[in-house]
Amino acid sequence: MIFSSHFRQGVRAAIPVWAAFVPMSCALGIAAKTYGLSLAEIVLMSALVYAGPAQFATLEPLASGKPALQIILTTLLINLRLLVMSAAMAPYFRGVKRAARLLSIHFLGISSFIVPYLHFQKHIERLPQSEAVAEISLENLSYYLGVALTNYSVWVLGTGLGYWVALRFPSGFEEGLKFMLPGYFAALLFSELKQRTARITVVASFFAAIPGALWNPDWGWLATALMAATVFWGMEQWMRRG
Repeated sequence: MIFSSHFRQGVRAAIPVWAAFVPMSCALGIAAKTYGLSLAEIVLMSALVYAGPAQFATLEPLASGKPALQIILTTLLINLRLLVMSAAMAPYFRGVKRAARLLSIHFLGISSFIVPYLHFQKHIERLPQSEAVAEISLENLSYYLGVALTNYSVWVLGTGLGYWVALRFPSGFEEGLKFMLPGYFAALLFSELKQRTARITVVASFFAAIPGALWNPDWGWLATALMAATVFWGMEQWMRRG
């Protein structure tokens, strides 16, 4: 299955994604070096977590010695999006054994979801029906792994490459690199500010973060994030009903 035509087709489809994965993974490796992680720690994190936003978000808490439970909850909340992606992909792997599905889902990410999902949507016959369920499901899984495994490899190797590059920076330069992390999330946030409710939520979160941090330096920001997400969801539902 690994070297089937469907797998090779998935590899070819993933090549444009690598152009984005290389700079992002290198940025993660550089940021990890800036926050004091070792090469083994950040490479192992990329291999086991494999979620860029969650990995970036955990660098500062890890460096400042935040409680482990807080870091785990943060990672869980950020990665909840993968639950929806997994549910959307599941019908296309209906005939695959559960163990294979559980193993392959570790390599799921945004790009590893979008590329195969759009491919399966364009070829609706790839949705397994009553006949040839196992065969079509395995072909779908092979295509998905062609995309996902190569993206995963590029991400892990790029993280190590970024760390190696950071070792060559002059002394003191790493202090300026600490702006990379808030800049990364600011860029993500800016891309989402398309609705009035999102802008209001950002402003409310800014003012709520101050008493949250004063209330509890460790858990205050997490409580603020949960409150902001709840407010955003509630306002959006209310406006839709209106």
